Amino acid sequence: MYLFARSARLGPGNVRDSMVWSANITEKVNQISELDVSLWTTVFSPGLGTLVWTAAVEHLSVLEATDAKLAADDVYISLVEEGAKYLSADPIDDVLLQLVFADEDAANSQPQYASVVASALAPGNSTRGIELGVEIAQRAKRITGRPTSFGVASTGPYGGVEWISLYDSVDQLQKAEADIAADAGFTQFVDKEASTAYNAALPTIQTIYRRIV
Repeated sequence: MYLFARSARLGPGNVRDSMVWSANITEKVNQISELDVSLWTTVFSPGLGTLVWTAAVEHLSVLEATDAKLAADDVYISLVEEGAKYLSADPIDDVLLQLVFADEDAANSQPQYASVVASALAPGNSTRGIELGVEIAQRAKRITGRPTSFGVASTGPYGGVEWISLYDSVDQLQKAEADIAADAGFTQFVDKEASTAYNAALPTIQTIYRRIV
């Protein structure tokens, strides 16, 4: 299972129009492709105004077929061109994450918030880092009760890893944060094991997203 994500950052101004445009282009992609695309934006996090379109896929051939369909659709192309007046000059990035541990409960929910923790495997610790990543996700779910998946980056910086936790509301997210912080066993486990499994020379970054569509 893969998680595909495309991110773009909005420029200043045109707030309402840009939100309408982002919802329209998401709807169009869902109309003409096999993907179930969701639209998110960053909140309480760096990169304010960043839009992220995500979709889970079993086979990369689905992404290939979707690209072909979109390239042949005049309405979609018009929406892409319209987006030029809303987006900043920052690059539009695609990311592909291979879900090593895909929480089954994630597929049966309609989350409104997602918390993503991104890190990187330490050199020589790939196997241990992946095993530990799955264990961290499972422990986090036992503490919070929320779906938590773990994946390894197929594109982008080599060795990138991510934990993705889903929430139905901001209150649920806040409670989960408090529960994790209050669990001394979890903190001690992460401090002991993660210090060698993940690259301490690179920052571990946490980002919170809110669902738009």
